[in-house]
Amino acid sequence: MTTKKHLLIAALLLLSGLPIVAHHAVSAEFDDKKIVTLKGVISKVDWVNPHIFVYFDAKDENGKVTTWRLQSVPPMFFKGSGLTREKLSDGSDATVTVYPAKDGTEGFGFLVKLTYADGHFYNLGGGAAGPGPGAAPAK
Repeated sequence: MTTKKHLLIAALLLLSGLPIVAHHAVSAEFDDKKIVTLKGVISKVDWVNPHIFVYFDAKDENGKVTTWRLQSVPPMFFKGSGLTREKLSDGSDATVTVYPAKDGTEGFGFLVKLTYADGHFYNLGGGAAGPGPGAAPAK
């Protein structure tokens, strides 16, 4: 192989790694030391790369509804778990575990775990959000 071909291959390999290096950690934007738990329903899903955004209508103890904008993992992670856009948007009651925004932006967080009323759950962000007592993983 010629030197020119070697240089071209080396350049392509270096460039192919840039998206991985450029991607940020969840902890850069969200406080992974704080966990917020919300109950409500998913009102909207933006199924886009590089992150899915889930809009969650959370109801507080007084009945007031606040819509949270929740960043999540890329679509390929959802598809791998069996969680589809249709399942997310079916209006089911759910509980979400969220890392809130570090800058204090209200109603903005990172979706760590989604649990449906029947106990099925999806761990979407890892971290400290374990399954909880008696919860069954989603199939």
